[in-house]
Formats: sequence, C-alpha cells, structure tokens
Amino acid sequence: MSDRDWKSSYDSEDGDRLAKPKAILARIFGDGENPLAWGFTIFSIKGIRVRIHLLFIVYLLSELIFTLPGNQEGFVFVWPRLLAMLTLVLAHEFGHCIMCRRIGGQANEIMLWPLGGLAMCTVPEDWKSEFKVAFAGPMVNLLLIPFFALPLYLLTGTASSLAFNPMTLGASSSELVLASGQATWWLEVIRAFYSINMVLIVFNLCVPMYPMDSARMLQAILWRKRSQSKSMFLTINIGLGVATVLGLLGMFVFDDGKFLLAIAIFGGIVCSIEKRRLEFLQYGQMIPGLSGEGEAWKAGSTENNGTLVDEDDEEIVPQAELDRILSKISDTGIESLSRKDRRTLKRATESSRKSE
Repeated sequence: MSDRDWKSSYDSEDGDRLAKPKAILARIFGDGENPLAWGFTIFSIKGIRVRIHLLFIVYLLSELIFTLPGNQEGFVFVWPRLLAMLTLVLAHEFGHCIMCRRIGGQANEIMLWPLGGLAMCTVPEDWKSEFKVAFAGPMVNLLLIPFFALPLYLLTGTASSLAFNPMTLGASSSELVLASGQATWWLEVIRAFYSINMVLIVFNLCVPMYPMDSARMLQAILWRKRSQSKSMFLTINIGLGVATVLGLLGMFVFDDGKFLLAIAIFGGIVCSIEKRRLEFLQYGQMIPGLSGEGEAWKAGSTENNGTLVDEDDEEIVPQAELDRILSKISDTGIESLSRKDRRTLKRATESSRKSE
C-alpha cells in the first residue's frame, strides 16, 4: 500500500477538545480513524518496522480461549495454527517489501493481520510495478507449497491429508495420523503450515477486495487501459460487491461462516476508506494549487491570512472553510457534502483556476 494510506488523520484543529486523547491513541494505535493502522510495533529489521494489527491480536486471543477445558480443540491443535499464521503472514509481507525495494520503491513498515498483512510500500507509478509488488506476497506462499504439501503427503501416505475446510481449519486435525497409524504433534505443525499457507493463497489470489493482493493486481491490470484513478474506483466498487457477497455467504450459506463474515466486514470497511480517500484526493487535484496531500493545499493557494483570493484580491473562500470541506470528503465521502458545501468548493475551484 502507498504511504498515503497510512498517513495519520489526527492533524486536528486547535479548537478540537479531543485533540489530546486522539494524539495519545494515535501514538499507540497509529491512526485511530483508519482501521488499517490499528496496531502495535513488535520489532524492526533492515529499516522495516513490523507491527501487529489489533484484529490479529483479537484473533490470537480468541483462538487461545478455545483451548480451555470444555471446548472441542486443545492447545496441541491450536498453537501450530497460530505459529503458522504469524510466520507465513510475515514471510508474505516481506515478499512485498523485498520486491518493492528491488524495483526502486521504498518499503519501511509491515502491519500483520490474519490474511496477509499490510506492507507500507511506495511503489513506482506504473501498472507493472504495482502488479509485481502485489503479486510478490502470494508468490512467496506459492513457492512454499511443496515444502509443506510433499512432507505431509509422504508422512501420511494419503492425498486426503491435503484436503481441509478453510472455514474450520482445525476440524479434521484430530484425524491426521502417520502412515503407521501414530498421531504426533509435529505432524500437526506441518499440517497447520500447509493449510494456513493455502488459505493465504486462496484469499489473496481469488478475492478481489481490498486489502487483498488480488484487488491490487486487478487494479494494476485495469490501469493498463484506464487512468490510475478510474482503475482504482472500479476496483473499489468491485471490492464492495465482493464484500457483500462474502457477508451473505458467511451469514446464510456456511454453517460456520463467522470467519468469512468478519473478513467481509473488514474488507468492506477498507474499501470504503479507500473510496473516500480517492474522492478526497480527486477533489483536491481539481483545485489548482490544492493537492490534497498532507498540508500542501494549506500552503499552495492562499494569501491574506489563509483566505483564498482571486486576481482582484477579492476574498472568495476562507481557507478554514475549504479545509473543513476537504476533510469532510476524506472522512465521510463526497455524498456527505451539502449544497452549500458543493457551491463553496465550486467557487474555490473557479477562483484558483483564474489565479493561474
């Protein structure tokens, strides 16, 4: 993902009474208003800071709770899955970062979450680079398949050991035994790495919904024949549709669809955030001198103490009002603008074009 996606949204105005609490939460979780950034730093390596997402922590804790007496699965079946999840997601994300740096981009942060993580990558602005970086994560998982599948097949002597239900990864673990009929804990470890690795591949290659890598790859392919913004809008809308379908499947089709429903909800939130961000940047770029990036618009086209003026030095739009409207687009989407807001934005656009 680009560094824009991770920029903190806590640049509050001085009059914001919640500025201090928000700043504290921002230091702990990253960007409290952006679910993609809810996490904690665990370590750094080669200039890449590795963080773990709050959703991942909740998932790990919930899995451990189900190892308590009285539940179906014991610790011996759960801990291999958790170990595999952490290890494989980390390997997946380093695949993105290594490829990004290899083609001349920058990568300095990884956020671990249950289905592949989020790498903070600044990729060269072309569709081929975008596709290469997006595909690099699943490529790592694809290369790992024989290292898990082959030992599992040889040790059990049956191809059925390679089949599993991705909705309930541990459902058949108790039935897995060696060819001699003996059950061992290290066989469960191999099975866990194989099954988790396959789940990461399926979701990241077959589910075109942000933040899955398949959405990034789809956007890169669409970028070949369309502009970058149009390809992103189309991919986001496809992702919202996919999130809806997955949510319905999780609720009404699968008996144990809670995991699928959670992914659908999270993916829908991420797609909505991406859509608002893109609309925000698009409106910022419609106004010459107002880039919409960071604080650029505040410095680009203002005079007279932060008021947008035209060629005749006539006050058109107070800068604070323009900032409020752009922030509103970023936070709640373009549909939230009132008629007055739209008129104000139009006046600002016309004024800036006259001044150029």
